[in-house]
This record gives sequence, C-alpha cells and structure tokens, in this order.
Amino acid sequence: MAEDELIFATKWTLGPKEEDRILLSQTIEVDNVSDKMVNNFAITDMTATSFLIDLENNLIGKVQGKGIVDEKKIAWEFRNTPQQFEGFEVYELQPDGSYKVRAEFTAGEGLRTYVKGTIRPT
Repeated sequence: MAEDELIFATKWTLGPKEEDRILLSQTIEVDNVSDKMVNNFAITDMTATSFLIDLENNLIGKVQGKGIVDEKKIAWEFRNTPQQFEGFEVYELQPDGSYKVRAEFTAGEGLRTYVKGTIRPT
C-alpha cells in the first residue's frame, strides 16, 4: 500500500433551516486534482447528546451513522454499512476557537484515509 499526503481545503455550507433536520454540504478540493468531492449530510433525531447522520455522495451512495455532541465536541461514525464504508469524524473545540479534526475512513479493498488538521474561524 502506498502512503500519500494530500493537501486539501474543505468548505461547509448550511442548507435551508428545517424543523426536524439540519442539512449540510461539504465541498472538498484537493491540490492538483480538478474534480471536487461533495458530501451531503442530513442530521436528524437530535437530542441534547446524540443524533443520526446521513451521508450521501457519488462514490458511496447513501449511508447512515450515529453521532454525539457536547459543549466541546461533535463526532459521528458510520459502521457496518452495505457499501463496506466505515469511518468516523471528530471535531474538538480548542481554547482559541479553532477545532482539531480527526477522521478515518475505509472503503472496500483496503482503501483507508486518515485526516487530521485544524479548522480556524474566519
């Protein structure tokens, strides 16, 4: 397996407000790659500490996962999906208002992606 490091930028867009769900779109641009990846999310069944999350994109189709939330962290995971897609994302609030990000995904035949970084407020 080859190890590659890809530099990327991501932009989150909040969709129209709905009473029982939150719609989000994430656009990912990788340096030196012309195509953009777009992930569409729908967050439902929200409580003070948990939620369900649907992810849909043109590579994996649609999968559903579970999430948790508190004052300093939001995280979700996808497990045992029919598409053999699994993974998690964790966003942790830092004292300076930024977020530390960790994520890991697997899809199919040993394809694994690790993500780590920081989201800074604009």
